[in-house]
Amino acid sequence: MSREEVENLFLQEKPTLALLTIWSLKKTYASVITKQINSTFAHTTKIISKMADMGLVQFTSEGRIKYVELTEYGVDVVTTLRDFIITLGDNLPEKYSELVEAVEEEESEGTQLNRESREILERIKTLRSKIEDIYGQLVEANASEDRIKLKLGPFSREIHMIGDRIENSEEPIHDDVLIAYSNTKDVLDKLLGRK
Repeated sequence: MSREEVENLFLQEKPTLALLTIWSLKKTYASVITKQINSTFAHTTKIISKMADMGLVQFTSEGRIKYVELTEYGVDVVTTLRDFIITLGDNLPEKYSELVEAVEEEESEGTQLNRESREILERIKTLRSKIEDIYGQLVEANASEDRIKLKLGPFSREIHMIGDRIENSEEPIHDDVLIAYSNTKDVLDKLLGRK
């Protein structure tokens, strides 16, 4: 990778946020990345294609759905990039720090979880996966915003039920579970146009 390619890719906000988003979501769609980095779909796919050419990401297909995820080399680059962002600290946009913090919290996930926390976390992960799958299919099918809201709306009930279970739990709920719940609720609210 030439110096110019590095500067053009990582010292620009959208590509850096795209890479951090892929890292934080593990396996996702271009449309989800587009929404997360507040970009156009065309620009996002161009960024992702450049990353694929550089060996940072790879595409996998499951049926009609095309996922994007980091390669081992991509993970190494993101780890270095994360350290770079942490070093620069307050000199970078807040979005960078938010993504790095979210991933660090997810990495600590699974440690010291009681039975109730593990069960709720698994339910949250399953819900998040369903939301992302359906959203990705709808975007690929060029569904209207109203159609997307109609298909994703019922998940509001499920997220509410998970919230009730968290509130009514007799066991203490681990912070990682609360963060995962909040992040999933925020993603659903954004997709439904509530935020």
